Amino acid sequence: MHISQSDLIPVLTSFNPWWRGQRFSLPEWHRAAFKELHDWTMNPPAPRAVFLSGARQVGKTTLILQLIQRMIFQEGIPAASILYATMDHPLLKLAGLDLVLKTWSSLDTTAYNQQYIFIDEIQCIKDWDTWVKFQVDFNKKNRIIFTGSALPIKNLSSESGVGRWHTCKITTLSFYEYIKIKHIEVTSTIQIQSLLDLFSLSDTDFIKISTDTENYIGHFYDYLFRGGFPQTALISDITEAQKLIREDIVDKVLKRDMTAFYGVRHILDLETVFLYICMHDDDIL
Repeated sequence: MHISQSDLIPVLTSFNPWWRGQRFSLPEWHRAAFKELHDWTMNPPAPRAVFLSGARQVGKTTLILQLIQRMIFQEGIPAASILYATMDHPLLKLAGLDLVLKTWSSLDTTAYNQQYIFIDEIQCIKDWDTWVKFQVDFNKKNRIIFTGSALPIKNLSSESGVGRWHTCKITTLSFYEYIKIKHIEVTSTIQIQSLLDLFSLSDTDFIKISTDTENYIGHFYDYLFRGGFPQTALISDITEAQKLIREDIVDKVLKRDMTAFYGVRHILDLETVFLYICMHDDDIL
């Protein structure tokens, strides 16, 4: 199937509303990993691409879009010098990265000393690692930031990314992040920066912390039930939140990612093993 640049322009334009002076509606609060992603994008300590690693639904795409909009609307980076594309879109997947970049270049003839290329779900493209290595080694004008399924990328040979990309790991929400995303007020007056600080606290301090945090016990159980995913944290009904985890996260990993990347044919057997491990993890470990 032949894909032309005229086919790609509407798709790329919809993914990049800032080219038209518009923006996405995004949360104002940033995950803890945002600073690392920002620093490696704007002032990288080494000439490397940035790989944003994490499970499904932990907020990788939101972090990227938040960064792009901060770059444009707060830091003055020209909108036309930034490209965002998600390669699980059927048309972009068929076109490939080179044609996507060629189409983007054709939209604006202005030369930029630095171009920022954000690629989501890069594992959908064959030989993506070779493409990233080429960009890092021979196209210094392009700064590459990409996300992808952690499963296939993690199992690549250790030589694939050596010296070519820096990995920013995005985990599920910490309890502190959960509190922030739920807009729950933190009332404790004792600041703990790390677990080591606990050893310097007095008995009085511990009593105060226990009193201050008593109201958060229910929120903590709620956090555990919701799995630590930003989307499920914002759903009021816990049953619906757990259903979403099952359908959008677990099922997609087991029934789509595992089959696509590892050729698993007996999905029901795999699901049975998964459930057994979840129920007996203490015994197995």
